[in-house]
Amino acid sequence: MRMKFEIELYEDMMGKPFCLDTYFNCRMNILISQNGVEKEFCTSTFHSSILLDFAEGLINMYEQNQQPFVIEMYESTYEYTFTYFQKLVTITRYEGYNGETIEMMKCRFDDFVEAFVTEYERYHKAILKQDSSAFKNEDYCIKRDQINILKNHVNGVI
Repeated sequence: MRMKFEIELYEDMMGKPFCLDTYFNCRMNILISQNGVEKEFCTSTFHSSILLDFAEGLINMYEQNQQPFVIEMYESTYEYTFTYFQKLVTITRYEGYNGETIEMMKCRFDDFVEAFVTEYERYHKAILKQDSSAFKNEDYCIKRDQINILKNHVNGVI
């Protein structure tokens, strides 16, 4: 399994110096590849908040006996629920407009977290290449800490 974050820059950002605060508000598409098939998993603006919530939920699943968590997308009525049971994570999407809940995917929890951490770390490093002072941003530092905690869980250190 692989995960990819695609960040869509706003038009008014094109050709201007990189601004971390504006970048964190851009739209993000999360794509997941399984068995050679890539599909869109979710899309939202304010992607920094989504990633922080996503990582926090996964950390809590490790540390609080796999309690379910929900992430609400901005600019839509979608809510994603992550549920852990017998080493599997099941992800459902509730669509507020029509009241429908659909299963997005079910996979091994450790595989999902490993794919997330790999992409989260790649994304985090790419930001530092754009802005060498990113470490002064609180959200950037929280992301670094989340990556380290999740890597430790994946590697069985904690």
